[in-house]
Amino acid sequence: MKADTKDLATLLSMQHIDMELIRAKKKLAELPQRAQILEIRKKKQAVEEKQAKIAAMRKEADLAAARIKDEDERLAGRQRETQEKIEESRGDYRSVEALTKDMGGITKRRETLEEDLAEARGKLAQIEEVQSQITAALEKIVVQENAYVSSFQKEGGGLNAGIAGAEKQRSELAASLPAELLAEYEKIARKSGGIALARLANGSCSVCRATITEGKLLQVQAEAPLSTCPACKRMLVVGE
Repeated sequence: MKADTKDLATLLSMQHIDMELIRAKKKLAELPQRAQILEIRKKKQAVEEKQAKIAAMRKEADLAAARIKDEDERLAGRQRETQEKIEESRGDYRSVEALTKDMGGITKRRETLEEDLAEARGKLAQIEEVQSQITAALEKIVVQENAYVSSFQKEGGGLNAGIAGAEKQRSELAASLPAELLAEYEKIARKSGGIALARLANGSCSVCRATITEGKLLQVQAEAPLSTCPACKRMLVVGE
């Protein structure tokens, strides 16, 4: 594999950067705040769903109470009108009797509505209490979420900045390599977990640790300064 001293120095620098990038990206992916944020957002979503349900229940309870009040107000108006008619019909026994009967029905219905309204108000009070609890729980969750996000942005932001700087430096180094050599390096890196380059050390590959047999070793040394590890197929730097 053809490469001069400058190319080898560039490849070694790229390899160092690639190893740093692997470590930094792994650290970024494993930041505990990621899992914390995902977990707190699941919890937040569940509480928000409960909040929506209780809001719907509150709306229905408000409508029920409003319907009871409307009916009671209409009956109160009829009650007043009926009383006026009774007073106007004092000389007409039959009319008074019929109106009095109507008045009794209205009064009974209003008594029932009063009980219904009390029950509806009790239900509303319960719903309002649950709403208050949910709101308080949601506020605590939001505080936790913001704390996790802030922590992640602080730590992750530093890692991202370092990754961006390293990737820029890598791109500059890559641009200075011959296209064929760069393509080979990138291909091997993809197949080898990002580590494309190794050194020949005491007759072995510095990455896979495989000992190179005598026959293969002579071939590798003949290809110096850059050969290929017979075992792992990584680029193999031969000599200083």
